[in-house]
Amino acid sequence: MPYETEATVKPISSVQEGVALVKAFEGGPESFELAVPDSLLDPIGMNMAIIGDAILARGWWPDGFRQESGYRVYRYRSA
Repeated sequence: MPYETEATVKPISSVQEGVALVKAFEGGPESFELAVPDSLLDPIGMNMAIIGDAILARGWWPDGFRQESGYRVYRYRSA
């Protein structure tokens, strides 16, 4: 999975892609990272709310992020 390690992280190109990655991931939340480009971080937070619904449906909780050049890499943990 291209989102698992810092060396291979690749930002998603759409909210739909982010939701699909969350739903398809087969490992635990601690090994999942989601890179979201700054362009998808809207002022209201609607895009991340949509992705967040898929995260919460899996029983995962946000566990911080790191800011990279042009995107954020979000991490998760078990609820």
